[in-house]
Amino acid sequence: MIIQRCWLLTPRSLSLHTCVCNFSNSLKPNRVDITYREGSTQHKNGFVEVDNVEPEINLSKILHKIQRDVKINPEDDKKNPLTTTYWFERKLKLSEMHKLYLGLSKSRLTTLVVLTAMAGFAFNPVSGTAASLAALTAGTFLCSASANACNQVMEAPFDAQMDRCKQRVMVRHLVSPLHGLTFSATCGVLGTSVLYYCVNPLTAGLGCANIVLYAGLYTTMKRYTIANTWVGSIVGAIPPAMGWAAASNTLDAGALALCALLYFWQFPHFNSLSYNVRQDYCRAGYHMMSVTNSALNATVSLRNTIALIPLCIAMPFTGISHCSFSFYSIPINIYFSYLAWNFYKTPNKQTARELFRFSLVYLPILFGFLGIGYAFKERTSSDEKHHGDKQYIKDLCPVTVLPGNNGVSDKYCPVGTKEKV
Repeated sequence: MIIQRCWLLTPRSLSLHTCVCNFSNSLKPNRVDITYREGSTQHKNGFVEVDNVEPEINLSKILHKIQRDVKINPEDDKKNPLTTTYWFERKLKLSEMHKLYLGLSKSRLTTLVVLTAMAGFAFNPVSGTAASLAALTAGTFLCSASANACNQVMEAPFDAQMDRCKQRVMVRHLVSPLHGLTFSATCGVLGTSVLYYCVNPLTAGLGCANIVLYAGLYTTMKRYTIANTWVGSIVGAIPPAMGWAAASNTLDAGALALCALLYFWQFPHFNSLSYNVRQDYCRAGYHMMSVTNSALNATVSLRNTIALIPLCIAMPFTGISHCSFSFYSIPINIYFSYLAWNFYKTPNKQTARELFRFSLVYLPILFGFLGIGYAFKERTSSDEKHHGDKQYIKDLCPVTVLPGNNGVSDKYCPVGTKEKV
């Protein structure tokens, strides 16, 4: 249950004004300051805007539109006759809790983290078990949810000043800060425990490190230095290593290649996004390259996009894909670099938007090519391994070998072996 305090003008002034909410610091008692100005009717995020209101209108009808119980504090009327103070009591419904928890977890971002961890598991030449994959999925989801929930609690007063973040759970005061921190701690403990006991300690250590880096270091650094972007890229590069470690309980060149791929990709992805919302970051007081140095923001995007070209060419040498992947990746990376070059030469909303949109489809395309190359590599390796294996040749033969001279007929066996099978 959450108590919110709202400041409302008297009904007499409602004929000239409209209600607009300004959410305040969520780490303090949950308070919503409401003022009035002329405008149109809207219903959004727990507040109401009213137009064409007569002076004698009953204020309780307006309060009824936001569907909350009203408790009047008569003491405040004596202090200021032009202002009436109301306390709104919000009851959390059990049927809505899963939506709030998904919001605290940043479910779409968490899903991307889980998918990259599963990619690391799949591309490992060592075949892991289905139980390990299921535990990896659950543990990674919980660790990511923990980090994201803690991030939202810590940044709520700053997110309230950003248009792209004002719909978040903590900004809208849908749960209390204590509730959010409790959810974060619970997910963190459960996630690392699942990874430790059901996968292996290495994967659990990487998951715990991700929580500390994101919630502790990255979130704090955003208020002080642009170096937070590099720390955030490290955080995003760890999940593939978690998947790799879950399959083989070790980290080698293949794991590092996948981590490097995610690390370089995040700069053009995030820098192009932050460029179009740099006013929000500036208003919230975040130190981002797009705010403090837009030229460096575009330069770093181009630099890391170009770095993807030699990285993808070299990835087959780590054993995670077929050599054909080197050729498939070149056109995609050249086009990605071209968009980054446009953003570097002409930094504006259009070039930033084009770069950001392609970055969204870049990873699915590249991982698709990696998967095709990996499957082809496995098939080729299997054929070379069983070359000359009589039983393997017999299993491949789709027809019955009819007896001929010496018990074998080359006419009816498409494998064409000269030996008895």
